[in-house]
Amino acid sequence: MGTFPNFSNIAEYAQTKLTGRKNNPYAISKLNAWIRVTSGVKSGEAEGLTIVSNPNFKLFGAAGISSIYGNDKQSGTVGTTWIGGAVNPSVGQGYRPSPIIESIEIDEGAGNLSRKASFSIKCFSREQMELVTKYFQEPGFSIFLEWGWNTDDGVKGIVKELGANAISNFNNFTNVNERRELGKGEYDNYLGFITGGGLTSENDTWTVQVNCMGFTELPSYLVNGDNSGAKESAPPKPEPDYENLSGYGLVLGKKRWMLCFNALPSSRKTPEIKALVIQKDFSLAEVPIASIVNYINFDPRIADKVNEAADGSWLSRATGTGGAKQESEGSSKRIDIPAGTPLVDKNKFIRFGTLIRIINQRELKSLKLGTDNNVSMIIHSSDCVCSAFDKMFSTDKSRLFIPNKQVPKFDFINAKKSAQRITEIPQKDTVDCRIKGDDLVVAFPYDGYINGGKLVNGPAAGKSVDFSNKLKKDWRTFGLLDDLYVNFDFAAGILDSTNITIKDALYQILNGMSSAVNDLWNFQIIQTQAPNTITTDGFTIKKGDSVVSIKEVNFTPKGETPPVFKFSLIGTDSIFKDSSLQLDMSGAKMNQVIGSRLDIKSNKETQPNVGKLNAIGLEDLILKEVYRKAEEANDAKVPGPGGKIDAEEQKKIIEANFLNFLGKLGQYPQVDIRNFKRYTTDRVIKTGFDVNKTLYIASYDDKQLLKLAKGSIAKYSDISPLLPINFTFTIHGISGIKRGDKFGVIGIPKKYDNGFFQVIGIKHTIQGMEWTTEVTGGYRNTNGF
Repeated sequence: MGTFPNFSNIAEYAQTKLTGRKNNPYAISKLNAWIRVTSGVKSGEAEGLTIVSNPNFKLFGAAGISSIYGNDKQSGTVGTTWIGGAVNPSVGQGYRPSPIIESIEIDEGAGNLSRKASFSIKCFSREQMELVTKYFQEPGFSIFLEWGWNTDDGVKGIVKELGANAISNFNNFTNVNERRELGKGEYDNYLGFITGGGLTSENDTWTVQVNCMGFTELPSYLVNGDNSGAKESAPPKPEPDYENLSGYGLVLGKKRWMLCFNALPSSRKTPEIKALVIQKDFSLAEVPIASIVNYINFDPRIADKVNEAADGSWLSRATGTGGAKQESEGSSKRIDIPAGTPLVDKNKFIRFGTLIRIINQRELKSLKLGTDNNVSMIIHSSDCVCSAFDKMFSTDKSRLFIPNKQVPKFDFINAKKSAQRITEIPQKDTVDCRIKGDDLVVAFPYDGYINGGKLVNGPAAGKSVDFSNKLKKDWRTFGLLDDLYVNFDFAAGILDSTNITIKDALYQILNGMSSAVNDLWNFQIIQTQAPNTITTDGFTIKKGDSVVSIKEVNFTPKGETPPVFKFSLIGTDSIFKDSSLQLDMSGAKMNQVIGSRLDIKSNKETQPNVGKLNAIGLEDLILKEVYRKAEEANDAKVPGPGGKIDAEEQKKIIEANFLNFLGKLGQYPQVDIRNFKRYTTDRVIKTGFDVNKTLYIASYDDKQLLKLAKGSIAKYSDISPLLPINFTFTIHGISGIKRGDKFGVIGIPKKYDNGFFQVIGIKHTIQGMEWTTEVTGGYRNTNGF
C-alpha cells in the first residue's frame, strides 16, 4: 500500500539500510529471517494462538514455551496464547517437535485490491495439525503476520502485548509505518483475514497452507445487490416508488431524486437508499442527494416538450414562431429536418459521486476490529483524480457525459450543407456544458489547479477534497471522477446483475466510462490510506486507515525532483539478487497500439499520436509509403468541386451526411429546466429556443475527432503515463518500499535516464530463513514524450 498513482520517495530509513548493504556482503551474509503468525481465535478461556519460526530466544523472550519436543505423552508446544500461556495438544504422539512455519509470501501488486498473503505451517503429528487448522483455516477469521531479520533492529517492531485492540491498530497504515521505521526497514507486518487454504500429508507430517487477504478486501466480497450483509434470510421487500411527482410545489431537485429512485433496480430500492434524501451531513460528498446537479434528463416530460417544440425544424430564425435555433457567425438560421426526428432521446445520466453513494448504502458499512477500531466497508471515490484536456467530450452517450466548459460546438448549419464528415475541431466555437444549479457548479476538467494537495481556484462541487500533500497539477489538465456523469440505464443494468461482486460491477461501469474517451483512463480499485479523518453514519474512518479507493492510474501529477534513490545494476554497489527489464504489454493494449499506428484511414494531419517506446525520433519508411498510397486511393474516391456527380446525387449525399451527423450527436436538457411555468424564475421550453443555451452536448460519436481534440499528450503533462516497460529486481528483504515510490537504475540503457521507474508491485517471500523482497517498477518518461 502507498501513494500510487501519485509519486513518493523510498522512506529514508529504508534508503539508509539499502545504502549500508552496498559493497558489504559480510553484513548481508549474517542475516536470518524469523516469522510470527497470530490467530485471533478464542478457544475456551485461551485467547489467540501465536506460532514463531526460527526465533532468537534471547531477543524474543520465549515466555510460555514449555517444550520443543514434548514428552512421552504429547508432542512439543504448538504455540502460545496472547498472554504467553502454552498451547499444546492434550494427547497424541510424544517426542515430536513443535510445528514450524515453512514459508510466507505477501504480495501487493498494481492491480490487486489489497495485500494478499499465504503461509504454510508444518506439523509433526495429527494432533498438532488438528489444533493448527482450528486456529488457522477457518475462512473469515482474522490473522496477524509479523516477520523480519534476526537482528536487534529486526525485533524492535514486534508487538509485545498482543491483544485484539493492539493488533487491530494495524488496520491504520500510519501505525504500520511507525513500526517499520522503528525496525529501520528490517521488520514488517500484515493484518488480514483467512480466505482458504489446503492440507497435505507426507509420511507422518502434515502441511497446513493458509491464504489471506487484507481487511479492506471485504467490500469486494459483498455480492452486488445483496443489501442484507452476511444474512442468510431473503432480501427485504423493495421500498415503494414515489408517487405524486407532478405537484407544482415540489422542489425540483427532490423531484429528480424521486424519479431516479423510481428507476433504480428493485434490489436497490432499500430503506437506506431512500433515506439518503433526508441526510443533512454526509462528509464523503459535498453535493446533497436532492440537488438538481446530480440528474440529467430524468424527467421524460421535459424531453417530450423539447422534441415537440423542435419537431420538424430544430434550427429556426430568431424571430420564428417554432422550432429551435443555433447561433452561427452572429446570426441564427432555420434548418428543416425530417418530422418526428427526436432532438432528445431517452438516455439519462447520474453524477458518479451520487451513484457511488447509492452503491455504498447497505446495512454493513463497517466492522468492529478490536474495541475502538473500524474496518470501513465503503468504497471511496471522492479523491480520485482523472486525466483531462481542454476540449474533451464523450464519444458514447450510452456510457458517459462529460460536463466540460469547452465542448466543441458541432455546427448544425455547416453539417447541413456539407457532403463531408467533420474532420476538424472548432478552434474557437465551444459550448459551456458545465452543470449549474443549487449554487453548485460541476465541471470536468476543473477550472483551477492542485497545489500541495489542495484544489485552488475555480468552481467545483466537492470543495473539501484532500489529496496527497505533494500533489500538483496544472489548470484544466485534470478532473474528479465524482464529477463525471455515467449513463444511468447502463449503470443500473449492471447493478441489477446477480452473482457478481461489487468490485466486478464497478469495474464494468468504470471501464465502460473509459471506453467513451478512447480508453484514456485506467481505473483500478486498490487499497489506500484515508487522507483525513471522516465521520459518517455513526462510525469514524481515521486518517491513515486502510480503505478501498478507486484510482485512475494513467493520471500523472506535475513533474517533481528526480528519484532520490538509484540502484546499481552491476558492480560492488549492486545489491540485486537478480533483475530484469521487460516490455510487458497486454494483448489488448498491443492490439490497440498497432491498430492505431496502422490505421490507413488516417491522413497526415490525423495520424494517431500513440507515442513510441523505443524508436523515439525515428519513422517507418514503409509505413509512410503505405499512408501515401492510401491517401491517393481515398482522394480518388471523393469527387472534388469539379466532380461529375449530378445535383440530385449530391443532394442525397448531403442529406445522408446530415442524418449521420444527427445520429452521432447526443443532446439533453439542462438541469434547471421545467416542463411547466409557475414562478417567474422557472426555465421552461419556449418556441425558438437556442439549442446550445438550452441543451447540453453530451456526446459526439467520433473517436478520431476526440484524438484531434486531445492533441499531443506532452501539452498536458511533462511526465508520461505508465508505459508497458517494467524493471523488476529482487533484494534481501526490507520494508519501507511502497507503491508509488520512485527509483532509478544505473547501468541499464541510457534512454531510461530520461525518466524514472515507479513502484507498482511489491512481494515479500520468506523461505528457508531467507527473506527476499521483489519490487516491480513501471517506467514513466519525462523527456521527448
